[in-house]
Amino acid sequence: MAKFAYKARDEKGALITGNIDADNKQAVYAQIDSMGLYPVHVSEVTRQSESLNELFARFQRIKNDDLIFFTRQLQTIIRAGIPLISGLKALEEQTANTRLKTAIRAIYQDIDRGKTFSDALERHSGIFSELYVSMVRAAELGGVLDDVLARLSELLEFQMKTKEMMKSAMRYPIFVIVALVIAFMVLMTAVVPRFMSVFKEAKMELPLPTQILVILNNLIQEYGVYLFFAVVAAVIGFIVWVRSEQGAYLFDKFKLHVPLIGPIVLKICMSRFANMLENLIKAGVPIIQTLEIVSRTIGNAYIGAKIKEIEAKIGKGMGIAGPLKEANIFPPLVIHLVSTGEETGSLEDMLKEVSIHYDREITYSVTRLSAWIEPILTMGLAVMVLFLALAIFMPWWNMMNVMKGGGGH
Repeated sequence: MAKFAYKARDEKGALITGNIDADNKQAVYAQIDSMGLYPVHVSEVTRQSESLNELFARFQRIKNDDLIFFTRQLQTIIRAGIPLISGLKALEEQTANTRLKTAIRAIYQDIDRGKTFSDALERHSGIFSELYVSMVRAAELGGVLDDVLARLSELLEFQMKTKEMMKSAMRYPIFVIVALVIAFMVLMTAVVPRFMSVFKEAKMELPLPTQILVILNNLIQEYGVYLFFAVVAAVIGFIVWVRSEQGAYLFDKFKLHVPLIGPIVLKICMSRFANMLENLIKAGVPIIQTLEIVSRTIGNAYIGAKIKEIEAKIGKGMGIAGPLKEANIFPPLVIHLVSTGEETGSLEDMLKEVSIHYDREITYSVTRLSAWIEPILTMGLAVMVLFLALAIFMPWWNMMNVMKGGGGH
């Protein structure tokens, strides 16, 4: 039996691709017809091409939209009463992303061999996070997989939205800063050297801005290559350091104290904390395991360490509100609402209120950040242009004044 790749269209004309194990092409066409599809192309998958496809699939990025679409479609399938393996096979055919398609195939094959859905998902940790797997595992125990998949979809959409909001806030300043650096380097390497030769021949005392520019120009001209490699080495070293446990902890702690950016990072983490905690508790995950998962998926190593401390204190029999207050990182609003929820038995509702509140706060803060960043960058650009203008034109004014003075005698 060989493996065949096929392309077919459904009744609406949508293109569907997939793989079928069969003895020959005629058997593949028969299977495609039985699925109610119209075959477009069928070809045998050789071992070499299959291994190449698997190699490329490993490096293919899975977008948030792909995972959200998969989760929502799976929820619909489960709610409709379709068996899990049949539903996953249908999703495999509809999925365009090769890496996700390969993972789905491996998942239903593992389920067919006797593994649970959560165990099959856990084998693909690069696609399905610990949070995702834990919620599915709790849903399997409680028999509420469709409800948990719906919550997972909302959670994934929320996380994608907060990431996009932060990216949109930082996209403009990063673009402007990169453009300024490039413009400065072009000026220092192509324009300024022509003026420097004139100023050196003038044998006159140069103004301070021009002296600074001369020093910068000499550094770039004489040590430019070394400076470039030093910057590259520093960037690589920084990336390696940030990916280490201690580096991630210190850098994430530093980010919380950066003006304008720090408060937004804290609000995003608080919203994620409340959102994930609420959904995991609703899914039936024990509170200790819930905090363990949240500490690793909160997106900030420093706050994650604080959550680990809270987890240890709750494990010793303490409540939630007390350890939250002792952590000295959670805002009073979070502590107050969690304490109220703990006392009244409505912790999930209070966590939802925290998430909604910080969701609004993030939107407002990001908008305000954009409003602040633009004038700050404009001022920085103005300072750079003023410095270059003074550094270049002040010596010319001095030279003209000397020439006028000499002409008067």
